Amino acid sequence: MTTPETIQFVEAVLALPLMILGLSHLVQPRMWVDFFTGLAAQGHKGGLWRSMAGELWPAALIVAFHQDWTWPGVLITAYGHLLMAKVAISLLYPPLGLRSLEQADRAGRGGFVLAGLILIGLGAVCGYRAFFP
Repeated sequence: MTTPETIQFVEAVLALPLMILGLSHLVQPRMWVDFFTGLAAQGHKGGLWRSMAGELWPAALIVAFHQDWTWPGVLITAYGHLLMAKVAISLLYPPLGLRSLEQADRAGRGGFVLAGLILIGLGAVCGYRAFFP
C-alpha cells in the first residue's frame, strides 16, 4: 500500500536524477541523439538495454510505491505508468521499441530539449514535494 511516507521517499529518490537527466537533455541534446542512434544501431540489444537499464527501474518504483492521484503528485504517478507501458511495449513487441529509438535521429535535438524540459519539471515537482512537504 502506498503511504504518504513512501510517496515522499520515491519523490526524494527521483528528484535529483530527473533534474540531472533533464538538464543534460537541454545542455547536450546532440549527445543524446548520438546515444539513442547508437542504441538503435545495435538493434534489439539496444532496445533491451534502454528498457532494462534506463526505464524499467524508475517505472517500477513509481508504479509500486507512488500511487498519488491528487495534484500535482498525479504527474509523477502518470509518468511512471506511461513509462511502464513504454517498457512493456518495447519488451513485448521489440520492433515498436526500436522504431522509437530510430526516431531520435529524425527528430534531432528538439525532441531531447522538450524531453529535458519535461524531466526538469517532474524533478522539480518531486524535489518540492519531497523536501518542502
